Amino acid sequence: MRYDVIEKIGEGNRGEVYKVKLENGMFAALKWAKSYEIDKEWNILNFLKGKYAPKPIFRGKKYLVMELIDGKPLKELIGTKDYYILLRQALEGAYYLDKVGVFHKQLGRYYHILKTDNGVKFIDFERSVFSENPRNFLQIIGYYLRRDEKFDKKELNALILDYKTNPLKGLEKARKILDEIINQKI
Repeated sequence: MRYDVIEKIGEGNRGEVYKVKLENGMFAALKWAKSYEIDKEWNILNFLKGKYAPKPIFRGKKYLVMELIDGKPLKELIGTKDYYILLRQALEGAYYLDKVGVFHKQLGRYYHILKTDNGVKFIDFERSVFSENPRNFLQIIGYYLRRDEKFDKKELNALILDYKTNPLKGLEKARKILDEIINQKI
């Protein structure tokens, strides 16, 4: 597959991400693996097929090309109504990942959760694994909601217990709690 690099859009310890233009004129993201095997991330993205994650397009030995996610990181929305709307969507996405057995491991980082025109997308699946006991939903509850003064800690503890025994019931309770916050004036 032929592509032209437009610009570097990100870099971490283990990889670099570039915006590229494909031969068909479409823009995409190319992720170059500096210090890890790209196969695991490719397999997880292929499994998810774009649901709450970038759609995979092509893989080379040390890189993969995927859908370019255009969105705002969760961190840029703090203090706004959109922050809580995105958290609600992120919990729904985390529930889905838990249900299909993909553990992202890094949803506690604000820049891995993006608001797009089509809803929430998670990025950076390089450390993700297939798991019989993923904890994406609980990770988001613990990292964002438990640290936010707007949420009652006892109510969150009950939500966590519900989720552990009945994930759908926990998700419904989380939606209700977030809807109450979203419908308040912020």
